Amino acid sequence: MAARTTRSTVVNRAPARRSVSAVRPVTISRWRLNLLLLLTVVIIVRIAVHLGSIQTGQVRIGGRTLAEMARAEVRQRLPIPAPRGVIRDSKGNVLALDVDLQSLYIVPSQIDQKNAPRLALTLSGLLGVPSPDILAAMQNTSLYQVRIKRWLEPEIAERVLALDEPGLVLQYEPRRVYPQGAFAAHVIGAVNFEHIGISGVEGYYDTLLRGSTGVITAEVDSQRNPIWIAPQDVHPASPGVDLQLTIDPTVQHIIETELKQAVDVHNADGGVVIVMDPRTGAILGMASYPTFDPNRYFEYTPETYNLNPAVGTQYEPGSTFKIFTVAAGLQARAFTADTIVDDPGSVYRYGWRLSNWNGAGNGPLNPEKVLYYSSNVGALQLAELIGADRFYAMLDEFGFGRPTGIDIAGESGGMVQTPAREGWSPLVLDTNGYGQGIAVTPLQLVRMVAAIGNDGKLMRPYIVERRCRGDDCVITQPKPIGHPIEPGVAWTVRRMLVKSANHYAPVVWAGMTGHYGDTWLVPGYEVCAKTGTSSIPDGRGGYVSDATIGSVAGLAPAENARFAILVKVDRPRDDYWAVRTAIPLFQSIATQLVQYARIAPDMGLVDPGQTVGGRLNR
Repeated sequence: MAARTTRSTVVNRAPARRSVSAVRPVTISRWRLNLLLLLTVVIIVRIAVHLGSIQTGQVRIGGRTLAEMARAEVRQRLPIPAPRGVIRDSKGNVLALDVDLQSLYIVPSQIDQKNAPRLALTLSGLLGVPSPDILAAMQNTSLYQVRIKRWLEPEIAERVLALDEPGLVLQYEPRRVYPQGAFAAHVIGAVNFEHIGISGVEGYYDTLLRGSTGVITAEVDSQRNPIWIAPQDVHPASPGVDLQLTIDPTVQHIIETELKQAVDVHNADGGVVIVMDPRTGAILGMASYPTFDPNRYFEYTPETYNLNPAVGTQYEPGSTFKIFTVAAGLQARAFTADTIVDDPGSVYRYGWRLSNWNGAGNGPLNPEKVLYYSSNVGALQLAELIGADRFYAMLDEFGFGRPTGIDIAGESGGMVQTPAREGWSPLVLDTNGYGQGIAVTPLQLVRMVAAIGNDGKLMRPYIVERRCRGDDCVITQPKPIGHPIEPGVAWTVRRMLVKSANHYAPVVWAGMTGHYGDTWLVPGYEVCAKTGTSSIPDGRGGYVSDATIGSVAGLAPAENARFAILVKVDRPRDDYWAVRTAIPLFQSIATQLVQYARIAPDMGLVDPGQTVGGRLNR
């Protein structure tokens, strides 16, 4: 058999080549790796430091750290109001003091706005504030705190507190309270809503009464109340000075009651009464009517509460000023008590006719009769005898034309037209002689009369007797500021004024005695009195034709006078000459004052039909 030859095919397979190159490992150099690690660590540290700054409040925003801003929110300087000084009368009765009452504030951010309309209605009913105003305050989230009403009555504050609503904040605030209401209101004055005195004694002594505000630096809660367990720095407030006035409450009550009655009975516009101690210048009583209640001063016109008419208004004094003319002439030796001038009823001077109040003449008159008959013609002749230089020099000696310096805000200086002023003429001297063409304040006039009662010594009037800070008190000392007339001249004028007073006494007594002759104006006592009927300037160079001012100035008693008195009634509707208005007012006040002072009456000074202590029942 043929042998099978097996051919084996040897296949030579070579390995296949890869088409993609092999991947080489990525390598980072060591210095780069270290730099990366360093940057990471720096960033981490920076973040940690910043977080730490935030935690500790060291981040600065606008130049202040967060800690400072946080402390400013939590730790604040809060003012401590100083209690305003207490004002008392001469007997120690409180006339003005501070009382802490709660005021209602709203924090809008804490108010539940869904509940706001209902809450506004509730508060409106309690407070008497319109609900739309309250709601608007609640919705004004741009403000942290809004005051809704000041000085709530205690029972109202309790009811607000009982609502227990978030966002309602009650804060104590001092309010000035006048327990006596309108009593001596023009003397005391008033304090406004900023706790600043705006008139009277409150205005004059405002700085002393206010004291010094204190400061408490402390952590506060959300309602700005100090957190008492936290550290505090307290600088206490210094209370205001307490004042004790010279006002005698009995005297003040008498003159206020009598003045109001006179104004009401005679349908007058108003009036003033001042009672001064001639020996010291202390004001024992000062009343103006109409008056006001300083607790509610804002309900009155500004001129009512801002101005004390007794010191701040000026008027032409009329015949009461003849007291000055006679006193000045006797002091200047221009005439004597026996000098005679002729009174034909009217005279012509520089083209003007000058007349007595009724145009009737009184014949030959000495200075006493000039006062007795209230002769204009006689008074102008006495002024001419004095002469302009001496007349106006004496006016200056008595302090006319400038403030008296009394410690009450708003005092006027009056108006004196001297020869040195443009427009002066000898006619001015003539009219000044009987009290026209010259303007004085009621206080200036009563001070002049007080000097007559003080043997010619002129005193500075004052209203505050003592100023006390705790037990440390400063007592006001009476201050003489001049001696314009001699004691002998003052005594002579007083004797003339006693007869003048008795001349007008029938106005009060004729209805009871049945006769119209001279009698004692105040039975049992000699008093000095001079009436005045003042014309009222119309602002156009003339005088109003249908109105006057009636006044009486005098002393009680005439010798060793305890009281200098001025009564003034403006525009009485039923008494053009104002004698029937002012004389009864003066007589009633003088009678009550001498009785209050317990001055024993002289029964030899009582005429038939009169009674000691009797006065007209208007």
